[in-house]
Amino acid sequence: MFLKYIYLLLISAVPIIELRGAIPIGVSLNLNPVYVYIICVIGATLPVPFLVIFFRDLLKWFKKNKYLKKIGDYLDNRVNKKSKKMRKGKLLGLILFVGIPLPTTGTWTAAMAASVLNIRMKDAIIGIFIGNIIAGIIVLALSYNLIRY
Repeated sequence: MFLKYIYLLLISAVPIIELRGAIPIGVSLNLNPVYVYIICVIGATLPVPFLVIFFRDLLKWFKKNKYLKKIGDYLDNRVNKKSKKMRKGKLLGLILFVGIPLPTTGTWTAAMAASVLNIRMKDAIIGIFIGNIIAGIIVLALSYNLIRY
């Protein structure tokens, strides 16, 4: 039983799947929904500091490298396009960006946006964590058919 929760923790840290995929998996395994929710929120939030630092350095390196400059510019433009909501209120923008469980609006994309927008690490972690809390509640409610889409 304990290993299933570790499994969920790891799945919720994986890009694309994140807690949006891990919570329904936990529900389908008939695990305790409270534990599933807590584990998945923690798992989705754990990589945030590493991702913010990694994306900042990676983007700088891409932009300096003549062969990867186009990729760096593409990533920068893509994140800037997706992060228009975050420009005014960066913290609130991060919370809303992550909190609404839509494709490509999870932890990894938010961490990339936070690094491109030079959001302070503390604010990025708090914003993404609160967003994960909100998204987790929505996904858990959807998983139990408490709300319909």
